[in-house]
Amino acid sequence: MFCRLAVLMAEKDPQLSQRQLAKNTGLDITTINRLFTNNFSRVDVSTVETLCNYFGKNIGDLFDMRKPEDIPTRKSRKRPEYTEQASDKVA
Repeated sequence: MFCRLAVLMAEKDPQLSQRQLAKNTGLDITTINRLFTNNFSRVDVSTVETLCNYFGKNIGDLFDMRKPEDIPTRKSRKRPEYTEQASDKVA
């Protein structure tokens, strides 16, 4: 499963930092960072609800099913400079 948090953050506000998102949502910065870098094995339902409500999105907008080998992992805390296109999603 691929988390599109970095993409949603960039779409909402290119200047939105992980720290600011944590402050705005009340979520722990570690939780935000693990989702942002796709370095997670599970997610609490309350975390998903909080993020979906914050961004005004559905769960399918936050997470995308992909093969494990197709999931990029980021060691950097910086957001990608691009916005993921709908055509890049795996159905």
